[in-house]
Amino acid sequence: MAFGDVVGQEHVARFLQNGLRTDRLAHAYAFVGPSGTGRKQMALELAKALHCERLSGDACGECRNCRRIDHGNHPDVTMITPDGQSIKIEQVRQLQRAFQYSAEKGATRVAILEQADKLTVQAANSLLKFLEEPSLRMVVVLIAENVHALLPTIRSRCQLLRFTPLSPHVIAQSLEQEGISPTLARIAGHLSQGLGQARKLASGDGFAQLCERVIKWSEELLSTRSAALVTLQTEWMDREASKETLETMLDLMLLWLRDLLRVKLGSAGEPVFVEWSAVRERQAAQWTISHLIHAMESILHARRQLAGPMQPQAVLDQMVLVMQEGSVHVGSRRSPLQASG
Repeated sequence: MAFGDVVGQEHVARFLQNGLRTDRLAHAYAFVGPSGTGRKQMALELAKALHCERLSGDACGECRNCRRIDHGNHPDVTMITPDGQSIKIEQVRQLQRAFQYSAEKGATRVAILEQADKLTVQAANSLLKFLEEPSLRMVVVLIAENVHALLPTIRSRCQLLRFTPLSPHVIAQSLEQEGISPTLARIAGHLSQGLGQARKLASGDGFAQLCERVIKWSEELLSTRSAALVTLQTEWMDREASKETLETMLDLMLLWLRDLLRVKLGSAGEPVFVEWSAVRERQAAQWTISHLIHAMESILHARRQLAGPMQPQAVLDQMVLVMQEGSVHVGSRRSPLQASG
């Protein structure tokens, strides 16, 4: 692995490589952006580039130092992760003690703090003193989603580098290069902000079948209320699906309905579900635009409710009723899905 292997963050890679070439790296960086955008990988590539025995300004990924960093056992590279719900002051003190000892000759010590926005106030203040009095050769990388959760005094001592969310197209391309089918790569790319999450989805057992089941269930929603509810109880819930699987199911349903809406609106561009053109056209003909929008809103509402205390069965039952009535509140028993529009 090297800087160029961190997908979609070329601007960050160029910035760091320029600092390496000119020997003008900052002593502290804040890598800020959504989860899955390569922040940790970039921090490790920076550590490897600083210690690589073969290359200057990048990492070969094969020398002894690169391999030790990959395996987490290089003496001059320290990784700190939250202990429970937070990074505690004792963890920062251990880091300070470790950095007091002499490094290997000419080596630059590197400390990487994952979820640095979870530093306790005491730990953050201790880290601040550490950053104010850096050792001669050290680089500290704070990885955070929310830069404003870091103390302003800590932010002011870090070079801020923003990691941008990856586009579905970039994610899909990367997955295809890894041997994942273009169909699944495209769908997973639209479900994820990061490559790691998309890879886990697309390569996981049953993802292709899950996509097929969602489309089939959408067909049942267009027939009778009982069919959709029975499938919900016997297939989705009876299999003791995890909340994560149910959330993925709702995300897939939302993408599918968005494809149907594109058909209704005559929108240009390739759909997410590229291989289901016939069923897509057939289902789209049975929906009105307004009811598709209502259905999509009900899915978003159910998605939020799954994060709360309500039982998943109750959440999804209610969602089906709302989708089939075309209103946020269940009203008449008349199904509006096959009205013209």
